[in-house]
Amino acid sequence: MCSRTRAKAMRLAYRFEAGQFFSQTARQIMMQYTGVSIEAYSYGDCFVPGAFPTGSMIGRYVSIAGGVRVFSRNHPMDRLSMHPFFYNRNLGFVSQDTIQSGHVRIDHDAWIGHNVILTPGCTRIGIGSVVGAGSVVTRDVPDFAVVAGNPAKLLRYRFDTGAQRAILRSEWWTKSIEEVASHMKWMTESLPSPVSQHPLLSHNDVTATTAEYRRA
Repeated sequence: MCSRTRAKAMRLAYRFEAGQFFSQTARQIMMQYTGVSIEAYSYGDCFVPGAFPTGSMIGRYVSIAGGVRVFSRNHPMDRLSMHPFFYNRNLGFVSQDTIQSGHVRIDHDAWIGHNVILTPGCTRIGIGSVVGAGSVVTRDVPDFAVVAGNPAKLLRYRFDTGAQRAILRSEWWTKSIEEVASHMKWMTESLPSPVSQHPLLSHNDVTATTAEYRRA
């Protein structure tokens, strides 16, 4: 399937399968032709061919803004030349790639802002984490962290450690949107204190609070 035909197929998939949030056909096309795995309800530039390299994995409920780009390898600064003639086999001068490409996983419920760049030093964006618009991310982002800047630095965590543990144990993102939507009142308000009041977290036997964010 040529790129023009794929683009048309993607548009039709969005039209008849309720857009990026729900389209299984679009996900199959992305996996088959770009090697990018996109799980349920995630949306954004992960569906743009070439934005994410082969082997990228996008979790569930992930929000990715426009202009996000992921680079899987750097030029070799320790060699005489940094030109791709000397490390990219597709250019015909070397028999095999001499620089290995990395892979990145964007974990569940992460939010990546507009025009973010992920460099090869970043292999994971954590569960429930936030990357501010325009950031250049050079290392892994922890679960629930809020990072921003060039290079991106940790600003704070969304929740305290007790709440983080409760959310991770709940694995609420494994539920369908229909299941989660049955608790819509709770999903449209700030996390309660203690978090065990939240019906999706109530079976975790926790007494965590969300009293104060902590800075790193």
